[in-house]
Amino acid sequence: MRLVVGVDLGTQSLKAVVCDVRMHVLGDHQVAHGTVHPRPGWAEQDPRIWEAALAPAIGEALARAGAAPRDVVALAVAGQLDGCVAVDAFGDPLHAALIWQDKRATAHLPVDPARLFELAGQVADASHLAAKAAWLRATGVVAECWHQPTSYLVERLTGARVLDHAHASTTMLYDLTARAWSPELCAAFAIDPATLPRIADTTAIAGVLDARGAALTGLPIGIPIAVGTGDDFSTPLGAGVATPGYAICSIGTAEVVGGLSANAVFDRPAPPRETILETHAYPTGTFFVENPGWLSGGAIRWATRMLGLASDRELDHLAATAPPGADGVTFIPALAGAMTPMWRADARGTLHGLAASHDRQHIARAVLEGLAFAAREVVERLAELGLPTAEILVLGGGGKSAVWNQIRADALSRPHHVAARTDTSAIGAAMIAAVAAGLLPDLATACATSPAPAATIHPVTSLDEPYERYQRLVRQIAPLW
Repeated sequence: MRLVVGVDLGTQSLKAVVCDVRMHVLGDHQVAHGTVHPRPGWAEQDPRIWEAALAPAIGEALARAGAAPRDVVALAVAGQLDGCVAVDAFGDPLHAALIWQDKRATAHLPVDPARLFELAGQVADASHLAAKAAWLRATGVVAECWHQPTSYLVERLTGARVLDHAHASTTMLYDLTARAWSPELCAAFAIDPATLPRIADTTAIAGVLDARGAALTGLPIGIPIAVGTGDDFSTPLGAGVATPGYAICSIGTAEVVGGLSANAVFDRPAPPRETILETHAYPTGTFFVENPGWLSGGAIRWATRMLGLASDRELDHLAATAPPGADGVTFIPALAGAMTPMWRADARGTLHGLAASHDRQHIARAVLEGLAFAAREVVERLAELGLPTAEILVLGGGGKSAVWNQIRADALSRPHHVAARTDTSAIGAAMIAAVAAGLLPDLATACATSPAPAATIHPVTSLDEPYERYQRLVRQIAPLW
């Protein structure tokens, strides 16, 4: 057998899939890990827990596939974006990883936001790597290299310090037109480009599995390791998205909403509206115009816990018993800062309109609606930029909820196609590995192996009035942020 392994380094777990050349998933397994929140707005993970998860995730996936390590011909990693891992000369971490949820670096944005957007297509925000590196450096951390989580694992497996263009375009240090590290932005953040990974194509071979990498994965020394990419990009790849078409709602711990464009388009709304979309390189050579996401699946877990429920399914059942509009209850999903209709790191979530007559079902419904309304704001902005938004492709674990999908279709007034496979980030990584190994000629061919959507949900009820109420509420409380 000639098999490939795709690894998805997520916020809550590391998942491995074993695929054949047709991108059939023969076996998979995931190993959970946690996040530490030392203070409000801070979010950390120990990179060692990612490493420790590799061998059990890959080993069990191989066992379920009925395969052996010697059958693997290539591996690729895709992972959570916007993390920052400082390493020493040996690639060892010097500090806990500041992951995407971490917004502590709000005072470390020494860059003109307009110039940053002109060069990088990015919003000046503390979530991105450059600000986090600046914060770590201010605390005394002297790094030999500033990694994102994926590139950190690639170095641990191969010794190579490399990441792809898509990943680089999320750091606030990349020139989108020049397709290279920007000397101007690096100077603004006082980051030496020599302390950043080199940039290569997503499907290029970063290196081969060395002795340390073999020990971490349980795979033989010498297996090619692809450069890989971030999960905002591997998730639509794994669902077969190679060219513009759908608007994409990828629902994991965070919800990423965006779409592909053949050209680099930029979100420059007239004041008082603010930019909410970033433009990134995409592994197929196009551009991904996206809002990188608010706490979405994470908000579902929060609501489930706060309402004393045993599972997300119970939350669905409760929400289904409440009327559209949740009888006036409105939820603003800013539990980890606001990402729409403006970016505010210090924003906090809101439940508004509560009365003594309301019960848990109204809150459950309001949470699902509020998350859908946030997605609608982004999709409408994508439409203004001329991107295709007539149909929505739902990816990730959030697509499993029929109740939520119906609410989303109603809220956005657009049909929602639910991908046949959830957790497609690891499958996207496997596609990258297959192309890197020469099993497939390119990512477009790999994407063509993806199955058609499993279901389509059409709008049945208008939620325009609750959406307008949501928008009014956001405008009124925004000054408090």
